[in-house]
Amino acid sequence: MGDNYPSVLCADGDPEVLEQLKEHFTLHGFIVLTAANGVEACLQVKRWAPKAVILDLLIPRLGGIGTLSRIKAFSPNIPVILVSETAGALDLVTEAGLTVTGAFAKPLDLPAISEALARAGVTAPAPFASGPTAHRPDSTRARILLVDDEPQFRELMAEYLVSENFEVSQAGSGEEAIPEVLASHPDLVLLDLMMAGMGGLEALRQIKAVRPETCVIMVTAVDDLDVARSALTAGAADYVTKPFTFQYLDAVLDIHLPSESPDRRRAVEGAAPASTGSSNTPSLPLDPA
Repeated sequence: MGDNYPSVLCADGDPEVLEQLKEHFTLHGFIVLTAANGVEACLQVKRWAPKAVILDLLIPRLGGIGTLSRIKAFSPNIPVILVSETAGALDLVTEAGLTVTGAFAKPLDLPAISEALARAGVTAPAPFASGPTAHRPDSTRARILLVDDEPQFRELMAEYLVSENFEVSQAGSGEEAIPEVLASHPDLVLLDLMMAGMGGLEALRQIKAVRPETCVIMVTAVDDLDVARSALTAGAADYVTKPFTFQYLDAVLDIHLPSESPDRRRAVEGAAPASTGSSNTPSLPLDPA
């Protein structure tokens, strides 16, 4: 993974904690990997070489100490932040002959974790260093193509993106997407992975063949890193998994729409309630594709 947007692995057996970590670090410009158990965390570190790991002491399978020991065995210098509901977590680490960059009790103090990572040299890209990017005004709207065979998803997404001042076009299949890319020259394509007929991976390959400069982000309900790796290898810039919040989508778009290209502006200051950053930001209410 590139250094422009450093990657962080968040490993915790609690899905709510994982979502909290994922949203926080994505909004601050990091690429976020997740793992729900120790074995998966070790595989993630070996496969993707993240810049840092946030690890739950009581993570299932291997446990926090076992997982930490294995991670340090093949990546000795990787910064690891330990999180736990258990008192004396650092003592357990020391007794095992291991070290961590920091240790934090739950509920998590996310700004403090970010500061600990920064002291270890793991920092957000410059535009995100003081928080999520402000929406940059521009007189020309960026063009986004939505490709999904679920009309409800497309309409919901289109309504939100138009409210954010994007120019939005739609395609209901991979077959429809290719001529639409040639006709509308989108700056970015949100492409569903699982569609009837031409699937997302094949549509991605054809889009990159006819217009290689197009930025394509895969959208899927399948949180599968092997599938994601195939998409990235085929030319996708990123992937997101359903359900996701509008706030999370904002952060992804801010990362992948370069500052020199047309970008969005808000028609009304503080427009969409879903983008306020509140803890009850809703996810897109969609069934898996």
